[in-house]
Amino acid sequence: MAVNGIIGIKLGMTQVFAEDGSLVGCTVLQAGPCVVVQRRTKDQDGYEAAQLGLVEFVKPQRVNKAMTGHFKKASVAPMKVLHEVRSRRACGEISISRATWDTKE
Repeated sequence: MAVNGIIGIKLGMTQVFAEDGSLVGCTVLQAGPCVVVQRRTKDQDGYEAAQLGLVEFVKPQRVNKAMTGHFKKASVAPMKVLHEVRSRRACGEISISRATWDTKE
């Protein structure tokens, strides 16, 4: 299962000069690090996806009991941002484990 996705945080706005000398506004993003919190399989859930979480500190008392159990089952720290990314079938089967999501690909 191959997934294409990444989670990031908007840091702000800046300006960049283009080759012709004009000024272009752009958004500054901090991408990742992301971890796979849960893997959705076709057998259990009816579709294939990966639930990604943005590694960002959050106080444990800010997380409700349901999400605390979800993170404990996955053996990861609580996270503020979770997003599910559907998989795209590549040639062959690529497995996703609970390793750190590599953002440099």
